Amino acid sequence: MKNKINLIVVFVVVSLIISFSLRSVLISNEMPLPDYLELKKHDNTYLRIPVKYVEKLRSVYGNSELPDWSQMSPEKDGYEGTSTLELYEMIISMNPVPEPKPLIVAVMDSGFEIDHPDLKDNVWNNDAEINGSPGIDDDDNGYVDDFYGWNFLGKATDLNLEVTREYARLKKEGVSSSEEYYKKVSTEYETKKKEDSEIYGYIKDLISEYEEAMVVLKTKNVTTDPKKLQEISETLPEKEKDAAQKILGVYLMTGLDYAELKEAEKDYEVKAKILYDLTFDPSSVIGDNGSILNEKNYGDNDVTVKRSSHGTHVAGIIGASKKGIGQAPFVKMMFIRVVPAEGDERDKDIANGIKYAVDNGAAIINLSAGKYFARNADYVKEAIRYAEEKGVLFVAAAGNEGTNIETRVNYPPKFYRENGEIKYFSNLLCVGANSWMKTWNSDKDPLNQNRKYDLCAPFSNYSDKVVDLFAPGVEVNSTVPGKTYKRLGGTSMAAPNAAGVAAILKGYFPELNASDLKNILMESSRKYGNLEVKQKEFKDKVLFSKLSRSGGVVDAKKAFELAKSRSN
Repeated sequence: MKNKINLIVVFVVVSLIISFSLRSVLISNEMPLPDYLELKKHDNTYLRIPVKYVEKLRSVYGNSELPDWSQMSPEKDGYEGTSTLELYEMIISMNPVPEPKPLIVAVMDSGFEIDHPDLKDNVWNNDAEINGSPGIDDDDNGYVDDFYGWNFLGKATDLNLEVTREYARLKKEGVSSSEEYYKKVSTEYETKKKEDSEIYGYIKDLISEYEEAMVVLKTKNVTTDPKKLQEISETLPEKEKDAAQKILGVYLMTGLDYAELKEAEKDYEVKAKILYDLTFDPSSVIGDNGSILNEKNYGDNDVTVKRSSHGTHVAGIIGASKKGIGQAPFVKMMFIRVVPAEGDERDKDIANGIKYAVDNGAAIINLSAGKYFARNADYVKEAIRYAEEKGVLFVAAAGNEGTNIETRVNYPPKFYRENGEIKYFSNLLCVGANSWMKTWNSDKDPLNQNRKYDLCAPFSNYSDKVVDLFAPGVEVNSTVPGKTYKRLGGTSMAAPNAAGVAAILKGYFPELNASDLKNILMESSRKYGNLEVKQKEFKDKVLFSKLSRSGGVVDAKKAFELAKSRSN
């Protein structure tokens, strides 16, 4: 791109303010990213935004023009995907061509577009209830008319954060503010509340700048599409050129166009209203008895979308019928709604959702959600152990804070301690997120979607004691409501990629139990030797092999070959 966007880049660490073209900073192979970016506003003041906030917005709302890379292979395609496309080519070349056995994958998430063209044929049907009597628990499983799964959240769309619920509980119980746990909870609450409030304010400022520029351009019938403006901005008259560069400044800074900024504004408006509400009791909307954990039939049977696209996207990665989107397009997906559109899931719903999935025949469960406080973590641990006893694989996202989850423990629990030693669930696979390239360069990432990070995604949590392996989780294309597709990023996308590969193994080698699946995926994961990568908590680059227990990225072809060798 030829445009020069006049921004001030602030390097706080050296207390210098240096003017750069934003594009030259973002795509330079040498220049490090700054700590702050500043955009000159229409009133000649500057909007100063921490880069960590920009990264957060880009990872959730940005959309790139990458190919559908997550199932590609580095050797054949040049992308660090799961090699699933190559695996399926190998399978159809076999004589005879093997057919996978049917299996059920439970998707525990935020609601689902079950009539999406690429999902509707792969929805699990509870035939006993579908063919039974309305209002009757025909299959005697404790849930009435659970046709496609169960909605443990009932009519609730958004919930407050777990730290908010804990803070409210401590206040109600009169716990002293000098207690260490009280200090921890109150600090986290105030920090997160401040951060979301600041991001909301920045979003509104960016939208204001965008709209000012849009008025100028629309008056002269000039496009406001940033992608088109990149081609024509230098040819425009001065006033329109300035307006175009304002839009391009926002776009290059955030990676978001106007519609995506408005989507972010709407979400953060909800965050500000609900997430930190100390008076909100989820049970008042869900309709359950909050004091009873092992409760059945609360909520309802409506598993469909409740505003969030998250669940539909995760489901598509696992089992969409479209080539290159769904890892295992032969599975049937059981839909379990336990994750709010905004806010934190409740431990009660997670544990009961796991039990529901196990009792109704799921071989694999995917949960792309997590949090850092848990009032009833032991109840969830019991549910994971229940799945372990029944041979069900539980795949969990590592989380998106870029931190070590051995020292900063998150939930659902990925491990437990006995006599000071870490103990693992034999059926729990914890998944971090990788990008499409081993080492960042502007040719592989011309718009800097990965923020100059390498194989390890900029947001991915890590731990060589807790995270089992990595899977594609940056700019992953999948199904979203509206019967369309979108690229999203997060370990929420990495987990279903791994779960989908596990489903492939289970389909073709049904004798494998949960422990077998986990071990094969880890052992066959693609290793990178002495590859050093950027990770946000380390000053210098760190060995990728030290960021997880296996040190690798899930590889469907290698996993299939290993499983095949062990089945002979």
